[in-house]
Amino acid sequence: MKGTMVPDAWDCYTKTVNGHRETSFRNVVLWEESDELPPSTWDDYLSQFEGAELAQRIAEREAELQEAREKRQESNAQRAKAACRWFIKANGLNELLTITYRENQEDRALCKLHFKEWVRRMKRALGGQFVYCASFERQERGAMHVHVACHKLPKHVQHKGAKIPAWRLGTEIWRAIVGKDNGLVFVGGRNRSGNRYTKPRSIAKIAAYVSKYIMKDYRDAPAESNRYSRSNKADGVQDLPKAEKARIWGATFEQMVELAFRLEDGDVVVSHRLTRDDWRGDRYWLVTEPVSPGGSHGIVH
Repeated sequence: MKGTMVPDAWDCYTKTVNGHRETSFRNVVLWEESDELPPSTWDDYLSQFEGAELAQRIAEREAELQEAREKRQESNAQRAKAACRWFIKANGLNELLTITYRENQEDRALCKLHFKEWVRRMKRALGGQFVYCASFERQERGAMHVHVACHKLPKHVQHKGAKIPAWRLGTEIWRAIVGKDNGLVFVGGRNRSGNRYTKPRSIAKIAAYVSKYIMKDYRDAPAESNRYSRSNKADGVQDLPKAEKARIWGATFEQMVELAFRLEDGDVVVSHRLTRDDWRGDRYWLVTEPVSPGGSHGIVH
């Protein structure tokens, strides 16, 4: 198959849920059969060569297969990132938690087991209601930690017969699993300097923060492993929105940007970016969300 990019044709996508909207478009690529027909099998192709040239062709083939595996792995991670982001938006998860180990616990599978048990106990402690979405990351020192989006915790909860601040609940449950003083659950994430970020974030920014670690971490994770963890249907979660699709012909990139940049009253611009590329085609992306009380936003319309 041979693909041809069409400079004045565009595939457009829009997703909306709970006042959140993502709009994007990119150049259309038309595919057609190529006249270049490969040999019927890989063995037929290799039969043309001998000695050093045969070894070279085999090495080239292995490199091609490895590149294809890496692209497939990246594509899977991109889909997981989008699903994670939209799950958080669809379910209104407005609290960000970070779970850490004090010890240098590097075992990813063990971290996932610890986290699964933490979720089970959190759900029980909160009366059966705990909807979450989480991604995993390996720190520079090697230890695993977890980024969690959930609904804002109540101010106080009953735990082991005592009334405690809810912010302590996550840490007490985590330490009961991983060992006394062997970890912490704190509200907020970290900024680009690595310092704790305690200012409230909007839902869209929480979604972007948690989901970005899927792309940062996917090469380190086993290919067959889940890219992220989230609540299931039994917890009453909302379905993910489906994209509305359209194809527009005969428009310039500038005309498309003018058409796509649409803001309703109260919309907040979370992200707005474009890419111009003569070879891969032009791309555009706009992310907006509704104003939320106490959240850190971008530009308000």
